[in-house]
Amino acid sequence: MKKEIDNLLARYFGGNTTEQDMLDLEKWISSSSENQSYFDQLTNLYAKLGNLETNIPAPNTEQAKKSFMAYISMQKGISATTIKESSNKPFFGRWMYLAASIALILTLSITALLIFNSEHQVVLATQMTLKQDVLPDQTQIKLDKNSKITYSSNYGKKNRNIKLEGKAFFSVGHKGNGTLKITADETYIEDIGTQFTVSAYPDSNKVSVNVKEGKIHFFTTKNSGLVLTANETGIYNKQTKEFAVLKLHKDTVVKDLKHIQFNGISLLNAMKIIGKQYGVIILFDQPSIEEREITVNFDGENVEMVLQVIAETLNLDVKKIPTGYLLSNSKKATKQ
Repeated sequence: MKKEIDNLLARYFGGNTTEQDMLDLEKWISSSSENQSYFDQLTNLYAKLGNLETNIPAPNTEQAKKSFMAYISMQKGISATTIKESSNKPFFGRWMYLAASIALILTLSITALLIFNSEHQVVLATQMTLKQDVLPDQTQIKLDKNSKITYSSNYGKKNRNIKLEGKAFFSVGHKGNGTLKITADETYIEDIGTQFTVSAYPDSNKVSVNVKEGKIHFFTTKNSGLVLTANETGIYNKQTKEFAVLKLHKDTVVKDLKHIQFNGISLLNAMKIIGKQYGVIILFDQPSIEEREITVNFDGENVEMVLQVIAETLNLDVKKIPTGYLLSNSKKATKQ
């Protein structure tokens, strides 16, 4: 029975059915849900085969027919001419239907394999919790809250490109082909063998890269950007299209590192939170500065680095004073 159904399906997908074949096919499909499901799967695969753009050459049907007749001739000891003359006999018809069935199964199997192996995008995303992962090139990633990375399923075969939205720490591996390149908003970070953290939230007007070890190239398509080394932070201002470098002084004591996340908060409230977290006093030289809003994340930076990043983002100056820190309007902005 199964062989008859396979032959019937081969005739159907080959466009060689009779009225009786169609009646038999409809009867078989309606006889069970399993048959209906199997028929739908074959139909979907056959439809996808017609839409696939591959480099597989079209089959030479004439050559296949000749090869098939030669094979039958060898098996039965009869000439190809005799087979051709008797091609309308049931024996030849059964063999042709069987061959068509085998060809269909092989074609659908290849199609399924192509679909499975086709290149697609891999997405790793977080919401309220952090997430860690290791990419095929052994790059270790720590993805911050509300962040996402996207990369190709062929990552490491031709290139190692990653798109980042949010914040992530990268400890770069050395397997696979190509140099690790991260797209973060309108900027690019190209690894030169290192560990670094990238912050690029869509609703923030800056992109920052903090280098822990090694060296990276931080740039855009229109600006050659910066080469950053250990203990340096690069800031890109999406409004002015300019880069700036912040250096962490070697004598700075880094302890009790905090994780802080601001989303559209006023600078006054943000400084109150930072002051409480780090045990420092932060003042403003003008009340108008207090109402500016800030959207930024910090994870592991000390208070001086936090204040420098915020000052650079909002075009402010930060100065250490005996009682703590003072934020004021940038002198460069005043001149402009």
